[in-house]
Amino acid sequence: MYVKIEDLEPKQIINFYLPQELKLAESAVVLSNPLQTANSFIGGLMAIDGITEILLTDKLVSVHYHSDNKDDIRMLVLAELDDYFTAAPSEVIDESNVADIEKIEALADAFIRPTLNRDKGDIDILSFTDGALTIKFTGHCAGCPYAQNTLQNVIAKTLLHYMPQIEKIDLENT
Repeated sequence: MYVKIEDLEPKQIINFYLPQELKLAESAVVLSNPLQTANSFIGGLMAIDGITEILLTDKLVSVHYHSDNKDDIRMLVLAELDDYFTAAPSEVIDESNVADIEKIEALADAFIRPTLNRDKGDIDILSFTDGALTIKFTGHCAGCPYAQNTLQNVIAKTLLHYMPQIEKIDLENT
């Protein structure tokens, strides 16, 4: 099984891009440690020492960790993924009760910020109320002539794919 791994070391996040889709009850699930679960896949991931949060999407497992055992975490997550895909994959149940803003932050950490950080930019998630998300570009992205393109083609496409409850994305002027 080929899994692309992206190590976002300063943020202590490891992204695992999957060769096939996870069966999810929702399109994005955020899980925080500790969590009691009957699902063996989720239970196995949450039992890995050092993992504090997991974002699951159809093609991504993103783990936030707090230990120096990054290599052990990487190998243990790969073993759990191998077990999941080797067995008849069952549905990964959304057992989280995470607020939408936390889901947006997790999606931004996994999908959006790595791209922006390569150009020394970032975004701040300011608010999410009544379907309206307000963000602010920071760093080199603030005032960038391509900011509107990034907003539409990177940020909006990603967030709207995983969170259809977002009706519009507003950009706060700096």
